[in-house]
Amino acid sequence: MSEEQEISESLEKTDFEEEAVAWLRDHPEFFTRHPELVESLRIPHPCWPAVSLLEYQNRLLREHVQRLHDKLMELVNIARDNDRLAERVQRLALGLLDARGGLDELLHGVKAILRDEFKADCVALCLAVPPTVCLSAVEELLRPDVVRLFEDVFRTGRPQCGLLSPEQAAALFSDGACHAISAALIPLDNGPWRGLLAVGSSDANRFHPGVGTLFLERIGELVSQALQARLLAEGWRAAPDPPSAQGA
Repeated sequence: MSEEQEISESLEKTDFEEEAVAWLRDHPEFFTRHPELVESLRIPHPCWPAVSLLEYQNRLLREHVQRLHDKLMELVNIARDNDRLAERVQRLALGLLDARGGLDELLHGVKAILRDEFKADCVALCLAVPPTVCLSAVEELLRPDVVRLFEDVFRTGRPQCGLLSPEQAAALFSDGACHAISAALIPLDNGPWRGLLAVGSSDANRFHPGVGTLFLERIGELVSQALQARLLAEGWRAAPDPPSAQGA
């Protein structure tokens, strides 16, 4: 930039400032109508380099207001995330109610809904039922050995989130189509049968231990009730006592 250009810009800036000062002098109520502008003003104090108590208090107040604003934005984002989760849980509930096929369709439908609605990288559903129960239609989901690997989840009775060991990931997602690192483990328990619903992600931070489990609990309740109703509709019961026992 040439010296002439610098001088020209300096003169223009000076003229603008003089006009602004004159306008504000003629309109003293301006900052009354726009108090938000006052919060962003930086007004030097004549006792510089010392800092007056008033200036120090103002600085603390600005920092406090900024922290409150940041916290409010964080809460707003959490509320938006919860709202989206509530909508997804509702769609899951509607999908379970709308499932008119057999048990096989219901179970595979649950996995599909969780993959699509919750953007899961992989979903596993493992069931453990009494040996007298025959569920040949969903035989690939009967995995009592996998359910036993996660006894801690059933002892607490609540969903758990965290990292998976390579052995756990291989047991849950044995098809190898998903390299799950973290997962949400949701216990399904209703009387003589129980199951484990696992939602896995290749992102280690997706299901960290600090994740809230309220919506996961709701999902577990919905799926458990839907499974129980469908199992009863299919007519499965514990096997009757043998004839010798009945005649005793």
